[in-house]
Amino acid sequence: MAVGVALGVRVEHPQALIDSLQYHCPVSEVPKIREYLPAAAYSLVHQVKGRGVYSFCMCPGGIIAPCATGPGEVVTNGWSPSKRNNPFANSGMVVSIAEEDLRGFKSAGQFSGLRFQQQMEKMAWEAGGRTQTAPAQGLADFVNGKLSGELPPCSYQPGTLSAPLHELLPSGIAKRLREAFKVFGQKMPGYLTNDALVVAVESRTSSPVRIPRDQQKLHHTQIKNLYPCGEGAGYAGGIVSAAMDGERCAVAIKAEV
Repeated sequence: MAVGVALGVRVEHPQALIDSLQYHCPVSEVPKIREYLPAAAYSLVHQVKGRGVYSFCMCPGGIIAPCATGPGEVVTNGWSPSKRNNPFANSGMVVSIAEEDLRGFKSAGQFSGLRFQQQMEKMAWEAGGRTQTAPAQGLADFVNGKLSGELPPCSYQPGTLSAPLHELLPSGIAKRLREAFKVFGQKMPGYLTNDALVVAVESRTSSPVRIPRDQQKLHHTQIKNLYPCGEGAGYAGGIVSAAMDGERCAVAIKAEV
């Protein structure tokens, strides 16, 4: 399994709420503030029972996007247009995956992380009604273990369906997320609200498998002039780390020319 694999949900708030929390102003004052300041972002992290729970790919003024690559799966990701002027703010909120999470997949060997990922994406597909509709829950309801009734609006275009994500996610992940959200609610009073949604599943922070490469020259251990790099090859988790790994490979290629 590649280093840095994590799994969790996308969390979406009204952007005006995040602006008010970060700029310390009433929501009613946000339009005036936004004449001078950009859509606010946040970065949150907390250790729960020896595991990191953290925000990933936070998208101010952004959109939750469907990113399934095959049938029978629901995968979420996020992005922001250049103006960051959408009415929502979303972020991956994920828990680091450990070997104990993969105990039921040992028969898959080096693909145990991939099988775990596939099972979670299938769970989301089934909980969403076997379409690209995503299962979702109010953030406060998720923390309190309560099935949500009417869900607030969401940027995820295929739509959302109320589901008990606190029960559907693996218990070790759900419990850590719930504990971390309580702490985040203390760090940013107003963050923990049912005006926000948790949308499942955020499962592709990085690849669960890694293509082998030489530690020094960075080419494949058996195929010269093949340079595995970035997220898909298991050497990055996010845009910046992928760019940095690509730069490393470019330098290594130049050294060989």
